[in-house]
Amino acid sequence: MKRYFFHIRERSELELDVEGVEFPDDAAARCGAISAAKEMVVEAVIGEATIDGRQLEVMSADGDLVAVVSLQSVIKI
Repeated sequence: MKRYFFHIRERSELELDVEGVEFPDDAAARCGAISAAKEMVVEAVIGEATIDGRQLEVMSADGDLVAVVSLQSVIKI
């Protein structure tokens, strides 16, 4: 299992994930980020917050950028 970090970017600000989560590979980490983004959208809707410009940046423990998942991309209309 490899450790991945889901940093949250909101426009020019970056909130670092210092704990990380373990996944077997990059594809599983990307799926995990999509699930996390969906949860963030639900929380934003309940809290009347905006999601515009917010995204998860998935980084491996080695510092490689694995995926970028915008919150808007997980909404199916």
